[in-house]
Amino acid sequence: MRSIYEQALGAEYKQLHPQLQKKFGLTSEAKTASICKGVMEEIWGGRAYMYPFLQLGTLKHITFPERGRNIPFTLENYAYQNSFGQECVAWIRKFHFDKVRHFDATMYYCSKRKGIVDCLGIDQDLITDIDISVLHNGGIRLLSGPLVYYKKGVEIPVPKFISGTAEAQEWFDEKKKKFHINVEVKNKYFGTIFGYKGTFTIDYFVRNGDIPEYVKPRRESDRK
Repeated sequence: MRSIYEQALGAEYKQLHPQLQKKFGLTSEAKTASICKGVMEEIWGGRAYMYPFLQLGTLKHITFPERGRNIPFTLENYAYQNSFGQECVAWIRKFHFDKVRHFDATMYYCSKRKGIVDCLGIDQDLITDIDISVLHNGGIRLLSGPLVYYKKGVEIPVPKFISGTAEAQEWFDEKKKKFHINVEVKNKYFGTIFGYKGTFTIDYFVRNGDIPEYVKPRRESDRK
């Protein structure tokens, strides 16, 4: 069974660094999961007038208002099949400020759209397509497309005025034996909503039984 990311990249998947192939190779069939632990060297962005929006986003696990340096970070990835039979990978990101903040998502491969679909937060009603490519250093780049609000089969484009696009780059440092990550979420009119960069290591494991309850969204998207 191929992971959703290998399906999206096709033959280019083999151009990823072996450590990236392993990280993005989780499948429900193998019951594989991973936990990343590291430190965000810096978390930045978000002007003062954005604070209410960023605070509101904490309720859906899509934004947070805190900023800082050297913030402990964990990321849990679980490959599983949802109730619609879609092969999914959960991204449970935790930023350990004085209060733990989340930036969570669930991704799946859509054969109709021939790419990765990203369902943001824990309600899966904010959705975007992901353009995925391989970097020259064997790393990976994920770039979000237009954001839509989706519920009960109705799809509404989110106005650019209140929407954002995200770019994430990950690569592996052979000398330090660590992964590097750089993420920035921007709004066309107001600039950076938030960004972060740092390093981490990964532990892999085979899960027993179902995925943990806290990994599951409050609502699953049936968008095709």
